[in-house]
Amino acid sequence: MKSRVAAAFIATLFLAAAAVGQKLEKPKLIPTPATESQQQLIKEGIELHDKGDFDGAISRYEKVLKENPNNVLALYEMSFSYYAKKDYQKSIDTGYRAAQFKSDLLDAIYVQIGTCFDDQGDAKKAVEVYKAGLKLSPSSSLLEYNLAVTYLHTGKLEDARAAVKRAAMFNPNHPSSQLLLSTLFDKGSYKIPSLLAAWRFLILEPGSPRSEAVLELVSKLMQGGVAPGKDANTINLVFDTTQKKDEGDFQSIELFIGLMRAANLTEKNKDKSETQLLLDNFNSLFTVLSEQTNKADRSKFTWKFYVPYFVAMKQQGHTEAFTYYVNQRGTTAGVNVWLRQHQNKVHAFLDWSRNYQWPKPD
Repeated sequence: MKSRVAAAFIATLFLAAAAVGQKLEKPKLIPTPATESQQQLIKEGIELHDKGDFDGAISRYEKVLKENPNNVLALYEMSFSYYAKKDYQKSIDTGYRAAQFKSDLLDAIYVQIGTCFDDQGDAKKAVEVYKAGLKLSPSSSLLEYNLAVTYLHTGKLEDARAAVKRAAMFNPNHPSSQLLLSTLFDKGSYKIPSLLAAWRFLILEPGSPRSEAVLELVSKLMQGGVAPGKDANTINLVFDTTQKKDEGDFQSIELFIGLMRAANLTEKNKDKSETQLLLDNFNSLFTVLSEQTNKADRSKFTWKFYVPYFVAMKQQGHTEAFTYYVNQRGTTAGVNVWLRQHQNKVHAFLDWSRNYQWPKPD
């Protein structure tokens, strides 16, 4: 019995070595489920990995694979541990072995392989791997997101934006896709799309260190269009008439934001708190977005994907909860006090958001 297992293991290694030098092909092999003892070893390996003991983790996976060379989870986790060690070639080799098997881990395996190539500086090969994975899983948000990251690394911003838009459509609840999309929109001078993506990220991830940076981006975008005048009693509105419109025409919205910022500085609003001004601004902005929807080009991603969500949010009465919820990591006074005192409003907003029906990808 032991000799048959050893022979099978050697045969699998031979196939794996051949596969590394070839393109990734459609998986044909069927994984063999783990026994209870093998499951325990994999669990131990994951725990050791999480503690930073990558060699210890790999030793557990090797024990599993000596008994069961067709255990795809052990292969995937071993590839992940090699990656954590920065032993990219062994991670790739192990990933290629895992990619020969039909499994629910296939997307993650392709991402693992592609990430290794990307980290080694071989962006072309990483893109090939992600695209090969997308042929097998055309609606994989994970593969599209990582494809976008690689495109960003190589300065292909339009390709990156297209890929992460697909990722966002496939999984609207993935915070990192929203963050990357907001960043790419900002780099491309798409002010309103960047702002909407940033708010969506803050809804999904309001309390992390990343949230602080996104709030700074939001502040920058919301303050744009207003510049000091010649004296303390005047301001200038700065309006860019050359902006691109392939995400839709948002010129009137940008002008409105400038007017809002100007209105915040008037005598009428001098006694309002920062949160009250924010709430007034959001209510006004979402109202204008709603009014513009009927004449907008709904085939454009931002008008199709983001605008209906924020318009519906206001219509359902959740603007106040949104205003406080997304500012948890900001410097605005009273935000966390309000959140503690109005948990029912927060829960109602989050329940609505979780159940919102996003448009399906074309």
